[in-house]
Amino acid sequence: MIRRICLDHFRGVKRGCVELGRRALIHGPPNSGKTTYLEALALLVQSRGEQWLALEGPLLIIHEPEDLHHGGDLDKPFAVEFTAEVGAGEVSYGYRYATATNYVEQWVGAGGRLLARMAKRGERGVLTHPVEAELCAAPYAVMNEDALITCAAVESEELRAAERTLMELRIGLKDKFYFISGRRLAAWKYTYETHVDLMPQTSVGPEGQFTPHHLSRVLTLPSYEPVREALYAYLPAAGVEDVRVGLVKSGRVALYVKKGGLWTNAYNAGSYTKAVLPVLLQMLLANEGSAVFIDDADLAVPSDKAEALLSTLLEIAERRRLQLVAAAREPAFARAAEKLGMDIAAL
Repeated sequence: MIRRICLDHFRGVKRGCVELGRRALIHGPPNSGKTTYLEALALLVQSRGEQWLALEGPLLIIHEPEDLHHGGDLDKPFAVEFTAEVGAGEVSYGYRYATATNYVEQWVGAGGRLLARMAKRGERGVLTHPVEAELCAAPYAVMNEDALITCAAVESEELRAAERTLMELRIGLKDKFYFISGRRLAAWKYTYETHVDLMPQTSVGPEGQFTPHHLSRVLTLPSYEPVREALYAYLPAAGVEDVRVGLVKSGRVALYVKKGGLWTNAYNAGSYTKAVLPVLLQMLLANEGSAVFIDDADLAVPSDKAEALLSTLLEIAERRRLQLVAAAREPAFARAAEKLGMDIAAL
C-alpha cells in the first residue's frame, strides 16, 4: 500500500506531499496537482528495476524532459519520493534528477530511518550514507540494488539492509500497481477497434486502451469466468446492460454495448460509459492486494452519480483487497468520499 507521495520541483508542484490511506480521494480544483502526484508515482513504478528513468513505459509516456521539471528548468533537479508498506514494514524511496546535468541522487529508508543515500559525483557516484564510499557507476538505476555497488568492500549492516530493502521494494511492486489516466475518453477514438500485441494480463492500460481486448478474453475464455460473473454484476454502474466484442478482421476487434435495450458501437456509447467501463474492468482484473490509482475519477460523471459510483468502486476494492486511490475535482465526489469514510487529501 502506498502511504505518501512527496514532490520537489516536479511539474507544477514546487514542493508538497499527499498522505494516503487504503481508500483515499485526492481532491482539488483544476491545476492543483492531482494528476501530477499520480503520474510522478507512476513514473517511478514503471522505472523500477531499470537502469534509467523510463519516460516511456506501460503506465505513462513523457514526451519531453521539460515536462518533468518545474517551470521547464532542466538545470533544476526534480525529486519524487514515496512511502509504501512492503511485507511487514514501511519503506521509503526517493529519486532526484536534473536533465541538463544528468545529476542523480537517490535514497532509501525503512521504519522512518534513512538506510542509504547515493549521488553522482563527476562521471561516477558516491555513497554518502551510511558511510562515504565510491560507487562503481553513477547511481542511475531506479529502485534497484545495483545503484549501491561500491568499488571497494564496505562493511555496513545499514548498507546491506538498504540492498535488501531495494530488492523487496522492486519485487513487491511488480504487478501490484495500476494506473488509469484521465485521457481514457480520448483513447476510445483509436482503441475501440484496434490491434494490440503482447497485451498485459492484468492491466487495461493507463488510458483504458486495452478495454475491448480484455473484454474479448473475459467473455470467451473459461479462465476468466470469475471476472465475467463479477463484470456482469457491475455493468449497471457503467450505465450498460450488456457487452459484446466482435471480430472486425484478423487481429482487430470492436466493442458493442447494450443501453436502453439497444445495441451500439462503444464509440457512440456516451462519455459516462467510456469513462467508467475501463475503471471497473481494471479493478476486476488487477491482482488481489494491489494498488489501483484512478485519475479523474469524476470524468463525465454527473454529480448525482458520484456516491453510487464511489460506493461501487469501494465495494470492488474491499472484495479484492485493493488499495483504491482516486483523484477528482468535483465537490460532489469529496462529499461522497467523506460520507463513505474515505481519507481525503485536499489540495
